[in-house]
Amino acid sequence: DTECSVNYADYCEMCSFGYAEYDLDGNELAREEIYIKAREPKGRLKEKCQADYSKFKDAPSWRQQYARIREILTRKDTLYIAHSSKSDIGFIMMMNRRRETDQFYFRVYDTLEMFKAAMPDLEKYNLQYLAEMFEIEHDAHVSLSDAIVCFKILQKIADDNGLDIKGMFSKYEQISISDSVDVLRDFIRSDRRHQLTKIKETEYNPIRGPLTGLRFASDDRMERSDPEAILEFARHIIKNGGSYVSGLTNANVFLWDGDKESRSYHFAMRLVRDGADLEIVQVDEALDGRYGQFPDVCWELQRRS
Repeated sequence: DTECSVNYADYCEMCSFGYAEYDLDGNELAREEIYIKAREPKGRLKEKCQADYSKFKDAPSWRQQYARIREILTRKDTLYIAHSSKSDIGFIMMMNRRRETDQFYFRVYDTLEMFKAAMPDLEKYNLQYLAEMFEIEHDAHVSLSDAIVCFKILQKIADDNGLDIKGMFSKYEQISISDSVDVLRDFIRSDRRHQLTKIKETEYNPIRGPLTGLRFASDDRMERSDPEAILEFARHIIKNGGSYVSGLTNANVFLWDGDKESRSYHFAMRLVRDGADLEIVQVDEALDGRYGQFPDVCWELQRRS
């Protein structure tokens, strides 16, 4: 389990990494809480992050603790579990990215998904609720305590389902396994969407160029499905004097994915019928720009403008 004292958008400061090691018979082999230097939690994180600030304010840095954490997470013949594992994996990926340490590959069974499948009728699935239900002592949002409680709850649910620990892994592997590569890919795509949002919030582009005066917007679906390509094209637009904006009513160029059933396309056509100055450009033409070429469609738009 991990705890972060700072966490917003695509940035976090991990302050503790806790793990407990067990054999498949449930015997504890090791436990450790690794503290990482981070800022004191503020605002909403004061309640959520229960790590002791006195223990991490002068702790070794992420780069100093990195080798130890990587070794723990990449051991052979070891199965890893975490509750809402994509969050923990994501925090590790963010720390690697921001602190310029190498990403590494590991897989984790998500007990949140396991527990939902094994006990589908519960109202809640957070660790605190489950610990109270099974009468397990728990310090919520303390990384080592969360790790220990996660395994103890897994034991209880396995017993209730007539399974051993290995049987739980086998039965729920397909729905519960999280892969660090997939999480990293999702994180990168989320980061690209965040960068697109920041570009759209920029009200004025001081660059003068061939696209000056052109304000581009695209369908939200395109930003969700291919944020890398859209971000590259948005940067291309900015570099050449144009703007990438939020909403068709603010745009004079609509990047369209070719789907005539989409709500954005119908809205764009209505704006055009009502006399709006809006050019509809199919996206496969415009996105030539992601390869570093100046799209022919932009030359054509420039000539028209």
